[in-house]
Amino acid sequence: MENYKLYESLRMLSKKEVLPVKRFLRSPFFVLRNDVGDLFEVLIKYCLKGKPFPEKEVVFQKTFPEREYDYTLLRGTMSDLFELIEEYFLIQKRREGRLQSRHLLAEIYRERKLSKSYQTVVKKTAKMLEKEPLRNAFFYRQFLDFQLEEMEFKVNDNDQRTKNFNLAEISETIDVLYLIQKLKHTCTQFTHQKVFKTDYDFGLLPLFLEEIEQERYLKIPAIAIYYYCYRFLSNPNESDSFEKFKTLLFENKEKFDHLELRGFYLFAINFCIRKLNQGETKFGQEVLTWYQNGLEEDYFLENETLSRFTYNNIVAVGILLEEFDWLEKFISTYAKKLDVVYRESTVSFNTARVEYSRGNYGAVMTHLQYVEFKDLINNLIAKTMLMKVYYELKEFDLLFSHLDNFQIFIRRREVSDFHRRNFMSIIRFVKKIVGLPEMDKKGRKALREEIENEEILTERKWLLSKT
Repeated sequence: MENYKLYESLRMLSKKEVLPVKRFLRSPFFVLRNDVGDLFEVLIKYCLKGKPFPEKEVVFQKTFPEREYDYTLLRGTMSDLFELIEEYFLIQKRREGRLQSRHLLAEIYRERKLSKSYQTVVKKTAKMLEKEPLRNAFFYRQFLDFQLEEMEFKVNDNDQRTKNFNLAEISETIDVLYLIQKLKHTCTQFTHQKVFKTDYDFGLLPLFLEEIEQERYLKIPAIAIYYYCYRFLSNPNESDSFEKFKTLLFENKEKFDHLELRGFYLFAINFCIRKLNQGETKFGQEVLTWYQNGLEEDYFLENETLSRFTYNNIVAVGILLEEFDWLEKFISTYAKKLDVVYRESTVSFNTARVEYSRGNYGAVMTHLQYVEFKDLINNLIAKTMLMKVYYELKEFDLLFSHLDNFQIFIRRREVSDFHRRNFMSIIRFVKKIVGLPEMDKKGRKALREEIENEEILTERKWLLSKT
């Protein structure tokens, strides 16, 4: 367990962080033992090459070259290294949070009765808040902390007790902060609910919706953007809300941090994909545009790494729109941004998808040989691709055997309701298509209508082309 936690933490370090961590582990203020730094030097080399955790005996020999193997010593050193990596993360977080540090310093001065130092910190903090470009939940939380700290000082200072405590302003900030956080969380709930069919209680929010819709609150960009996001996520027919959301977001992007903008993009993409899955093909270009813009702004990178799931989704949209030239550049350009552990498999899998779309079925089989199916959804997509290859090559015996195995695979796995319904429908329709006589025009027409009316069907276009 110690191996897993430590190695997972080390793998999260970017290449730029390796040198600062080395310096931190050699600082006598934090570390009095050289062996902790030595252990880091050993393990980080394996991490950067994407290799698994080495044998304990190898780690020990490289860390303690002049000592006999002692697992207790190694385990203790790994535990110390893990705690120091945690300390490094905390220090970096405090450095990034300038406002939080100022609030903490003001609190320290107030508690130590250092009134002049306190006033200096408060003035600097007020200027920092005024210059802060963000106007999201983070900003209002810091602003509220600032207001509460000032009030606490006035309450406990004899010279300040008769002054205005700004209670009305504090109340207003509390309301704004609550509404932003509540709307944001509710949007997350809706996204999760649609995928996993989980029912959530949205608490007090329904009681406040009428109040939010008043001009007073919709003038605040963070509330307005999350409100319109809530509207289109709760009702997929709210296209007007989606357009208002999009307009406000692009007018106020500087008011949100990188991570929050990524969240907005994902909310928008999920909405567009839902519309696309419901047959509204115009949203295909909309999805790709959101992805392309997000890639340009690096919104989808985490620790300089692009998730293989995002990579897969982008390829899927590009294939749908037949943007093959753009996809070739994307697949090669962003291959180096994938986690090295999944890189070869992910690139081969997606290259196979593109080759299938181009009709190069032999190339599909070649690339699928290099794919390790660790991910359930990719496995389902690959099985669907193989099904289509068998159909195109008229290998119907192999096709029916594959469909039966595919069906068993779905029944034995924990698949979301959406994916279960989608892939079982695909299997059912393929069997019907193959079983229909060539000249049965009436039967084919009826089957086309059935396919067109199926609510969830990602292979609708392909199935219709075979009827």
